[in-house]
Amino acid sequence: MNQVTIHWDVVIALYIFFSWCHGGITNINCSGHIWVEPATIFKMGMNISIYCQAAIRNCQPRKLYFYKNGIKERFHITRINKTTARLWYNNFVEPQAFVYCTAECSRYFPETLICGKDISSGYPPDVPDKVTCVIYEYSGNMTCTWNPGRPTYIDTKYVVYVKSLETEEEQEYLTSSYINISTDSLQKGKKYLVWVQASNVLGTEKSKQLQIHLDDIVIPSASIISRAEDINTTVSKTVIHWNSQTSIEKVSCEMRYKATTNQTWNVS
Repeated sequence: MNQVTIHWDVVIALYIFFSWCHGGITNINCSGHIWVEPATIFKMGMNISIYCQAAIRNCQPRKLYFYKNGIKERFHITRINKTTARLWYNNFVEPQAFVYCTAECSRYFPETLICGKDISSGYPPDVPDKVTCVIYEYSGNMTCTWNPGRPTYIDTKYVVYVKSLETEEEQEYLTSSYINISTDSLQKGKKYLVWVQASNVLGTEKSKQLQIHLDDIVIPSASIISRAEDINTTVSKTVIHWNSQTSIEKVSCEMRYKATTNQTWNVS
C-alpha cells in the first residue's frame, strides 16, 4: 500500500510540474479553491495560513493533503470541516514556492487534485540611496544610478523623476536598476532635480532629491596613450605621450602608474 501511495504522489507532482511549466498555473483544472492569508505575496518571515476547500463531484474527502514544491507536507495541517483544511507556516522565508492540495475521496482511488497557487515572500523596498547622475562625453545620455538597498526578492519597480528647475516641467522614467536618459530630452534648461521612487506590492519609498547642473556632471572622454619612451639621463625617466579625446576646455590630466610586481598605484 505504501508503494502505491508514493507512486501517486509522484504522478500528482509530475502533473503539477508539467502544467506549471507549460503555459503556467492557469492550465490547472481546479476542483475547489485554495487561498493564502494574509496574501499570496507577503513579507518574508511572516506566519501564513494556506486554506484548501474541495468541491469535487461525488466525493466526500476522507483526507486533504498539501504539497509544497512537489513535496507532501506532514505537519501543521488542521481539518476545519468536511471539505476544508488549513496548512500553517511559521516564519516563512522562501522567496518563491508553489503549493497545491489534493483530496483522498476513497482509499481505493488516487488523490484528486483540488487546486494550486504560487506564493512569494520578500521585503518592501529600502529608500534608494546615493543617487548619482553623470554624462559621459559623446554618449548622448545622462546615466543615473543609485543604491537600492537590500534585495526585495519580489518584483520591484523604480521610477526616476527629472524636474527642470527653470520650467518646472517634470518627466518620469520607469526602470529596474539604472537609467540612461537621452540628453535630447533635457532641453528645458541646465538645472534639474532628480529623485528615485521604489515600489512593490509591500511598499513605496522615495530618495532624497539630487540637484544637478548638466555642465557640471560631464565626465571627459579618456585620453589615449600613444607611446612611452625611456630617457637615459642622470636620473632615469619615462615620458608618456597621449592624445586628448575631450572637447572640454580647462581639463587637467592625472596619470596613474605602478610596477607590475606592486599592487600600489601612484598618481602624478
